[in-house]
Amino acid sequence: MKPVVIFCLAMLIFNMGCKSSRQATVAPQERASAQKLTGAPVRALPSVVVYKTTRDFSDHVPVTLDARHEHIVSYPAPTDVYYQGRLAKPTALADGYWLDNRGIGEHVAFLDYTYEEYSRLAEVPSREVLESRILERYPLVEMYVCGKREGYADEVSELNALIREGFKGCRKVDLPKPMSITRSQE
Repeated sequence: MKPVVIFCLAMLIFNMGCKSSRQATVAPQERASAQKLTGAPVRALPSVVVYKTTRDFSDHVPVTLDARHEHIVSYPAPTDVYYQGRLAKPTALADGYWLDNRGIGEHVAFLDYTYEEYSRLAEVPSREVLESRILERYPLVEMYVCGKREGYADEVSELNALIREGFKGCRKVDLPKPMSITRSQE
């Protein structure tokens, strides 16, 4: 084969691989039928994440830390702290649990910015400023993933029932343990 043909085939295969990696893991027949109905690619559905913290962080903006909980690796823009048109504060549940509306994970930390304050910022502060405003690096006590959001007709009452049942059918998330950080002397 000519080099140009090989190059074109390689680019075609590469592009096909990239497109498929951006789509949610959905059975091919389900993806095809969903695309026919809506004309849009199928996206992953948000999971129901229920958690409990060491104290009330419900009005504080969450960020994601690295695995050692030393540095911020992900943080929202001021315009990203909304869910369905409202500030993405978590929803209070029974026994001190919260329903996540922002997209947190086991490496979450909370800033001293309230949602209201953060949403009014003209631009995102530097990573150094954000790191200086972390309230607690290991705020989670428990975290559970309880299926997909679309599976709940009345989230609050159904999740409160799951809490009373000991999170039957939910996956408990293994949370990182606080580490003592030692720095090498230079």
